Amino acid sequence: MKLRVEYAYDPESHNWSFRVPSLGIVGGAESREDAEKRVVDAVAFTLEGEDDASAPAQAEVRYLNVEIAAG
Repeated sequence: MKLRVEYAYDPESHNWSFRVPSLGIVGGAESREDAEKRVVDAVAFTLEGEDDASAPAQAEVRYLNVEIAAG
């Protein structure tokens, strides 16, 4: 299985965030190295719970139209 993981550094807070969009995982850490470790743990935890019958089989996706008023 190949999963997309997105990492972003926030210079204001000096922290790293991560996202795994396909699994709905969002998290953060103080360093990139810690973020990489935490994402592995988060993915493992999420996939371990896949057998949970109470979890929805599919998510409903909708799109929101947004208009930005000119200044």
